[in-house]
Amino acid sequence: MRYGLLVLAILGCVAGTVLFFRAYDDVTTAALSDDARLAVDVGCRGKNGYAKRECRAMLKKLYLSRSLDPDKTLRAYCDSIKSARWGGSSPPPPRLCVERYGGWPTG
Repeated sequence: MRYGLLVLAILGCVAGTVLFFRAYDDVTTAALSDDARLAVDVGCRGKNGYAKRECRAMLKKLYLSRSLDPDKTLRAYCDSIKSARWGGSSPPPPRLCVERYGGWPTG
């Protein structure tokens, strides 16, 4: 009986910790502006698993502390697609780049 209570207490602590960190992630995401949320998605595109979680956490911290402007991340994304090697003509700009910068950003 004593060991059963001990195991139950440990499982309760683990479950509480997991719920706390998920709630923390939800709160920090909600505190971001729409541009910052979009920049987090764009900035961490192509990463999976642990690398994606770390990337998202780092960008959220930078945007919340105002150390990095989300517009810089979005502009870098549009620039990277524009300057990528396509083997011919460049593709049309993504809708994000058209809406924010009117097509491919210049300089």
